[in-house]
Amino acid sequence: MEKIKEKLTIENILCMFVILCPILDMTSFIFRNLCSTNFSPTTALRPIIPIIVAIYLFWKKEKKSKRYILGMGLIYTVYGLSHLYVMKENLTQSSYSTITHEAQYIINYTFMILNLWIYVCVFRKSRKPEKLAKTVIITSAIYIILIYISILTGTSSSTYIEGMGYKGWFESGNSIGSILILSSFIIIRYIKDRKMRKWILPIILLEGIFLSTLLGTRVGLFGFLVVVFVYGFVETITNLIHKGKINKKVIAGSIAGIMAVLLIVISVGSITLQRRKHLQEIEKDIIDTANNQEAHITGSLLEIKEKIEKNILEEGYMNEAQKQSIMELYQIANQLGIKNNDQRMQQFLYNMLLVKNQRNLTYQLIGNGYLTNYRELVLEMEIPAFLFNFGIIGFILYFVPFLIIWCYSAYQGIKNRQKIDDNYLMLLIGSGFVFALSFFAGYTFFNSSNMIIIIVLNTLLINKIEQWKEETE
Repeated sequence: MEKIKEKLTIENILCMFVILCPILDMTSFIFRNLCSTNFSPTTALRPIIPIIVAIYLFWKKEKKSKRYILGMGLIYTVYGLSHLYVMKENLTQSSYSTITHEAQYIINYTFMILNLWIYVCVFRKSRKPEKLAKTVIITSAIYIILIYISILTGTSSSTYIEGMGYKGWFESGNSIGSILILSSFIIIRYIKDRKMRKWILPIILLEGIFLSTLLGTRVGLFGFLVVVFVYGFVETITNLIHKGKINKKVIAGSIAGIMAVLLIVISVGSITLQRRKHLQEIEKDIIDTANNQEAHITGSLLEIKEKIEKNILEEGYMNEAQKQSIMELYQIANQLGIKNNDQRMQQFLYNMLLVKNQRNLTYQLIGNGYLTNYRELVLEMEIPAFLFNFGIIGFILYFVPFLIIWCYSAYQGIKNRQKIDDNYLMLLIGSGFVFALSFFAGYTFFNSSNMIIIIVLNTLLINKIEQWKEETE
């Protein structure tokens, strides 16, 4: 019993929570598909561990800290309720979803900040941060094993609705790609560890094959190449700083890794390239009847635009600001020659125009609602969505904490440049790469498991800086 108590520490519980992520993701996907429902029991199960740990940490804090925590909790609650109220007032017949679905985003992003606080509190000055890092190795192994089992058994779901790509028993191709890529920033450095190498190399190899040839997303293909390149770059920099020479083996290994991926993609083929070719082929299928040329917005948006021009759009389908933004989007898309299947660029321009046309200070502060727009215009690019759809306050509450941690970590790295090692640089670049994924791919912070990997990256980064401070003192 005493041995169980010794192992049942807060650190171990939080590490176990990371390991449970792929199991929870798989269970959620299978349950939703078998039962044909949007609800999954894991939605209720997932918050249990963090909430219990949060309550435990809260009662251990001093009165001053408790007041601060309660104050922050009140701020997030007031913002969330205010945002949902504004969102409800902004709903139209064309809105992609309801206030219930919007509430899920608010809860997920608030839950993300709660998890960030929990992990930083527990691991900030931990003497065993490697425990958390090695947990990610186990998590990555579980993900990749489950993915290959699904592919080999012919039960994998497709990444795209056309049937292209494999994403295993998981909900989103982009999300599973992001999870594996961000995890790689944490685990790839263990290749140098002789004891760990026999585990890390197969994981990295299997991930590389999956991400570059089977998944079918640009995030997977280019993201993996970035990780390999960054690792070679980091090892070169740290060896120059500490040894005054270049590690030729690491550089050769990184170049070999990149060349191997490119060779596999060229010789075997990549679903990512097949997908890009397919998109190019269907571009010409959408014709703008106004000029009998290839359209620069999607077919559905073109139809709405024509109805607005003819004044036959159903009453209440869109408000005036939305209509005006569609018309301006059409003009700008034609001027810039945007591809009609480049939905992310269309979404970005439309939402920027919508904020301009609404001219509403409340919307600008609290957000005009993420899911209030037509389905193709819901902004997938997460960082702009924080600003446009969740408002300046939402941007500060949900995104700025991660930006502050990154800027602070970069500053500490410059300040302690003689101490930086491969671990610090991989964590710093990985944390920065999160912003790129969130901006260009989207749904990076929102996905519950991806969120945990992001939090682990930031927590390990803070722990590294705390180690430097202790060494200085």
